[in-house]
Amino acid sequence: MEKLNILIAGIGGQGVVTTGRMIAEVFNLKGYKVFEAETHGLAQRGGAVNVHVRIGDVNTPLIPMGKADILISLEATEALRNIQFLSKEAKIFLNTFTKPASLPNVKAVQVSEVVERLRNWQVFQVDCEKIHGKCNSVMLGCLYQASLKQYVEVKDFLSVMKDETNRNSFLSGLKYFSQAYEQEVRV
Repeated sequence: MEKLNILIAGIGGQGVVTTGRMIAEVFNLKGYKVFEAETHGLAQRGGAVNVHVRIGDVNTPLIPMGKADILISLEATEALRNIQFLSKEAKIFLNTFTKPASLPNVKAVQVSEVVERLRNWQVFQVDCEKIHGKCNSVMLGCLYQASLKQYVEVKDFLSVMKDETNRNSFLSGLKYFSQAYEQEVRV
């Protein structure tokens, strides 16, 4: 791998920072050069949170515009807020959850509208509500199955997950992605 840029986006309380740290820790343990940086505001009030994880031949922690290889969006509209970071070949792992509008008389964005705006990229829709466990770990399982298994092993991810709930959620994500997109389960 020359380099891999992963952007995780969500809102406060979804485990965005934890997700970034787990990815960074796994690749660091395998001897890769890794940068991880958090950018967020008002996270305590459900505001936007972003984590940049850069792996390989990189020298700065923030992903340049147009250079993200992967976007994990734990809240669907956060994908739209971060569209400027995506490379033309980026893969998007999109939780189908949208946060209701905070202001009265503001129409909530529907997931179908988000997917339509992302039609130029490969989008994997993941309904975390229907999958057992924590959404951030479920998404890591999907990401692993789709893009990371060539670099690290399942046991590497499981070793950085501190509790059983995260491990079970990760494995649920693996199975979900295999059944929804690959038809074969490899755990």
